[in-house]
Amino acid sequence: MTALLAAAFYFLALVTLDSVGRLPPPAFTNSLCADEKLAFFRDNPPQAPTALILGSSAAWRGIASEEIARRHPAAIPLNGSFCGLQVDETAFVADYLLRRYPSVQHVLLLLTQFDMTACSGISARVFDGTHVDDYLSGDGLTWTYYFTYFDPVSLVRNASFVKAARENTLPFYPLVFTAYGDGPQTTDMSRTLDRHRFDTIDPVCVSSLRRLVREIAASGRQLTVASLPLLQPETVRSDLIAAIHDHMVREIKTAISGTNAIFWDGERSAQVVASDFVDSVHLRWTGARRFTSQLVEATGFGAVK
Repeated sequence: MTALLAAAFYFLALVTLDSVGRLPPPAFTNSLCADEKLAFFRDNPPQAPTALILGSSAAWRGIASEEIARRHPAAIPLNGSFCGLQVDETAFVADYLLRRYPSVQHVLLLLTQFDMTACSGISARVFDGTHVDDYLSGDGLTWTYYFTYFDPVSLVRNASFVKAARENTLPFYPLVFTAYGDGPQTTDMSRTLDRHRFDTIDPVCVSSLRRLVREIAASGRQLTVASLPLLQPETVRSDLIAAIHDHMVREIKTAISGTNAIFWDGERSAQVVASDFVDSVHLRWTGARRFTSQLVEATGFGAVK
């Protein structure tokens, strides 16, 4: 009886939160921005995408897929990047999305040094693919997932600000999406991003990158790997940052060697300015448009066969 009462109270709380626009999505990943993107895909099912963008929040915020569609009108881009991912986790997402959307012809893997610093040597599973398949397909009642992924602490925390994030009133944490799944940051404000200091590329990340490149090449798809520019604080040694970037570039070039994949070094080639950045990692939407336009022009990414 106690369990039934608790379940009834929990369900009532969910309904109440939903009625006032404060119900977070089911916690498949227990990361609000990633779970919100899955909810976006459920509500806006991608229709036979031809170009898939992969990466972390830098790729989610930093690619303006409208520029791909503008340059290649037959292209149907899908931004499949999720916030907070290391490259081994991106490999998991890539495997899932490429199986779910076999129409994809071109894949863009957009990397920063932050994406290759702390990969897991154990498991990089971001979510349960079977559960997410059912969820995206609209199978079953959405409410059941809140019981399967029961976490009242994160539910309360996320409910406190998810409405504001969806309404784009949090300048540094908007949960809004373009029709292609991009996550634009339109704020005029800037911030100093408090990120852990990194001084090396994780060998586990390198191994994951090589596996990902091989798997995409084996699928017959065209892979483009690109680096995203970073805005470095003045307190960080530029020679150290340059050395780490050069290390990442060497690993990327080794990984794609012998395949038809191409690499574009956006860190060194893209024409961006400080005002294009919200912080050291994420581009403002105006900057994302400018960067994406340069990337497409340089690589031809997205051209439909």
